[in-house]
Amino acid sequence: MNVVSDEHKATLRQWHEELQEKRGLRASLRRSATLNDVCLSEGFHSLMVQTHSLWNTQGKAWRFTALALVAALAAQVKTIDDRQTFAAQLGQKTGDTPVMSRLRFARLSAVKTPDELLRQLRRAISLLHGSVNLLSLAEDIFRWCREQDDLLNHRRRQQRPIEFIRIRWALEYYQAGDADNEQNQ
Repeated sequence: MNVVSDEHKATLRQWHEELQEKRGLRASLRRSATLNDVCLSEGFHSLMVQTHSLWNTQGKAWRFTALALVAALAAQVKTIDDRQTFAAQLGQKTGDTPVMSRLRFARLSAVKTPDELLRQLRRAISLLHGSVNLLSLAEDIFRWCREQDDLLNHRRRQQRPIEFIRIRWALEYYQAGDADNEQNQ
């Protein structure tokens, strides 16, 4: 089950197009070094207004954090490439190595705070030269924030192991590399 609805994904795609045209909004997000900076930026406020029902949910403050992360990272995305999931894009091979090295991928999978996640995902987007599946990334960020909130509040959600974001990222990352190997043989 998706956390981000199709309606919100359409709004995010439209906002991203708007962000490409309004350089001031995009610049305010790119200059943000921390999540706190993002929350104070003009670019984030423009997304917040358009997605009120996505983040303003009683008892789910983590959604606000997730939206701020999505806004900051969307400013780094030049083009939306929705042919593969975000994690699969990182695992695609360029020559003999994946776009994101296994060591960097391990660092991404091990992050514990939203600010760390922001730094690692900015690096990942840079490795993809700004061509990212933004909608997949947004869904992943919302799932990551929900899982972190559950962990911090000692809640246990009933879900299959492959539904946890870190496990799903690993599966998609390594399967993308395996698929590239099979095509080359």
